[in-house]
Amino acid sequence: MDDKVAILGSGAMGTALAQLLASNGHRVTIWGIEGEVLEGIARWHRNPRYLPGVVLHRLIGASLSLEEAVQGVGLVAVAVPSSAVREVGKRLALYMKAGTAVLSVAKGLEPGTSLRMSQVLAQELPGASIAALAGPALSHELGRRRPTVLVVASSSIDTAQYVRSLLAGRGVSVVVSDDVCGVELAAVLKNVYSILLGMCEGVGLGANAKGCLAVMALQEMVQIVVALGGRAETVTGPAGLGDLLASGYSRKGRNLALGRLLGRKGPWQDYLAAATVEGFQALKPLQRLVKAAGIDPPVLQTIVQAVEGRGDPKALMTDLMVRCAAAP
Repeated sequence: MDDKVAILGSGAMGTALAQLLASNGHRVTIWGIEGEVLEGIARWHRNPRYLPGVVLHRLIGASLSLEEAVQGVGLVAVAVPSSAVREVGKRLALYMKAGTAVLSVAKGLEPGTSLRMSQVLAQELPGASIAALAGPALSHELGRRRPTVLVVASSSIDTAQYVRSLLAGRGVSVVVSDDVCGVELAAVLKNVYSILLGMCEGVGLGANAKGCLAVMALQEMVQIVVALGGRAETVTGPAGLGDLLASGYSRKGRNLALGRLLGRKGPWQDYLAAATVEGFQALKPLQRLVKAAGIDPPVLQTIVQAVEGRGDPKALMTDLMVRCAAAP
């Protein structure tokens, strides 16, 4: 089966996804705005800036032209940071043909509206068949095709199954879901709560405390997702718990790295200036959503307090564990 795919975004996740698709036999064009990165992909079959050490498949090409990249494709995967999804959606609407499936890859919320990424794309691409991707998908592992279980969610079962047919194979399994809200929110929340797990490491509370905090995070993720319209079982599956464990225990996760810097009282603002950290960017829109739902999640508030400098990180987390242990 040979389907053409366009990946919008030449970062780590976009490149890793392209590698997965190409190794399944599909022709892939990566679109981006960084000419040097795209030249390296097209000419040398490498992306050392975002996916070092991986030789890219011969079926992967690259283009600075969005119109060229999406010509004749069956699927467009939007793998840019969440803050850029709306603008990319506007540009995509100019060139994308009717009937093309769209896969949302970014795990974030729109800063001003608190909308999920599939909702943003639906506004900019009326009538498009949209799916969302989630699950444990660390780019440095996905790009090397290490085994994982991905989740594709869509209100259209045909769209979800089509995307599944492109992604699945050789150690990569894909679960299809109709819980778009739950899948996307679980992906957002695992980024946010990975910051907490990094803070635990940074302040030196130890593995036992980290395990306890992971349980608290999962319980709160379920509470938030259900309150906002998703299903509990989505959070306890690969889209939530699976991704939280992968991100929260990886040495390379950006959200975890930010948390470590916060815990150590290191230069975390400098880190944010140099890297896109979706969990941090999701904090304010997420706060608006939980406030509107009438819930006051203590674990989330602990992260917010640490980021805003309203307390010592170690004291905040120690207090959190005491309060949660005492709760009925």
